[in-house]
Amino acid sequence: MIKITLVLVLGGLFGLASAEEMPSYLWAQLPLHPATVAALSDKAQTQGIPMAVATETGTLSFIGVDSEDELLAANTYLYLDGPFFLLGVAEGNALAMVRGEQTSAEIICLGTTSPLSRLIPILDELGFLSPGTEVDFVEKRLSLKIPAPPPGVKLDPVLWGLLISPDWFSFARDYGLERIGLRVKVVAEVGGMIPESYESYIQTSSDGLVELFLPIPLLDDLAREKPVKMVRPPYKPQPIVPGRP
Repeated sequence: MIKITLVLVLGGLFGLASAEEMPSYLWAQLPLHPATVAALSDKAQTQGIPMAVATETGTLSFIGVDSEDELLAANTYLYLDGPFFLLGVAEGNALAMVRGEQTSAEIICLGTTSPLSRLIPILDELGFLSPGTEVDFVEKRLSLKIPAPPPGVKLDPVLWGLLISPDWFSFARDYGLERIGLRVKVVAEVGGMIPESYESYIQTSSDGLVELFLPIPLLDDLAREKPVKMVRPPYKPQPIVPGRP
């Protein structure tokens, strides 16, 4: 019954996604029970889904594959990083994914809706869907210009663009951001101590600068902390051009 309900909800969107020429994607919210995420690793291994699991230091431990390139080439994959996860299903140039944490997730579909037909039974097998679940998708447009962060979010616009992007991995690659799994390398300019909850993500700190490999969902949380003046990507050294002072 779960699958039938979901297919009926999705049915009206197939023509919309394929006919739309402007950059857009489909989005839906999915409430979760914390026990679902806690059991995700074991259930994924039972289903033979390859995984990348973040260690405490942020490095990736792979299950079922030997590298991230091999993981993404598997077309069905799972990233786990503490309470955060990303489950992806790719088909050609189309991608459907579920990403979130213990109590809430978002379903995103880029390109055609064909990967959704594979994603739905996987969600059912992993315990994401309770009886009678309905998923109402809305169409969202891809902004051709990165919007400014909202007031109070002291976040570099590129990192804000990453946070709200429907495809974190492609965005990080296109904008030259250093990513490991679901984490991105950032520098926080601070005027005091940031909360201890961020300590495990810190790489180095000195002279009012804290370098972190931070889970992408935590970018705006860090940027709202009172001691933080700005969260930005690390500065990259520019090559010296011969003949210039």
